Amino acid sequence: MTGTTITVEAVFEDGVLRPLQPLPLTSRQQVTLTLQVPKQTVRWPDDVAAIYQELAEEDRRLANAMWEEVKRTWPADEEPS
Repeated sequence: MTGTTITVEAVFEDGVLRPLQPLPLTSRQQVTLTLQVPKQTVRWPDDVAAIYQELAEEDRRLANAMWEEVKRTWPADEEPS
């Protein structure tokens, strides 16, 4: 099989491959597709730093809330650090 090779990016949506740019093809022209599927990448939320900051603040709040009980129940022969 010979012919022109065209490389395009497309999105698979609702059972159909949708090219991200126009293709130089005629309507109903038959083609052969070879798909290269990239590895899935994890998209971090834009506010990931804020999320970690909130978690750290919540950890500090919980530790402070528990501190008096920890001191009260600490074994008498040991000093809490």
